[in-house]
Amino acid sequence: MLLAWEMNSEPLPPVHGAPLRVIVPSFGGARSVKWLESIELRDVPFDGFFQETAYRPLAPGQEAGPGVGMALGEVALNADILASGNGERVPAGTVELRGYAFAGEERQIARVGRSARRQALMAPGRPAGDLGRWAWRLWRADVYLTPGGHEVVVPAWDSAAATQPEDPAHLLNPKGYVNNSRGGVRVHAGL
Repeated sequence: MLLAWEMNSEPLPPVHGAPLRVIVPSFGGARSVKWLESIELRDVPFDGFFQETAYRPLAPGQEAGPGVGMALGEVALNADILASGNGERVPAGTVELRGYAFAGEERQIARVGRSARRQALMAPGRPAGDLGRWAWRLWRADVYLTPGGHEVVVPAWDSAAATQPEDPAHLLNPKGYVNNSRGGVRVHAGL
């Protein structure tokens, strides 16, 4: 658990929990409460509505209810493309892609890119410097695009050799929580 009173070297604004915010690194935002009234140490999970019912991925056909589904846990391996953007038109030839990767838990990003998925182009990414535990690892990759439309997907692998699911349909996740399937963008090369 971390306490934050600054954000980007400025005082923490009220919309982000000022004057003080509790952050639970490596867990989803539902575990990092913005406005606290009290702190209670417990030896069992909290049984409030959000933790016990609302923030629980359900299997297909399950209906929400107390204790039904899986409790949210640590954030899973995740990576995505930030530039070029989805639907963007880019020149044909070599294009630089940039994005982030996050390993979660006690793992580290091992590599980004290169795997087969439908007609997708997989780009080998070069992770930038490690900014420490729980920090995104930024990456960049140069890909050669022939004229026409392309789907570009850049998955990551962590230090335990885990990678992201290829499709969100494979996740026990109809609500969309903790979706870590491979993101991607569609670009058109040739202006």
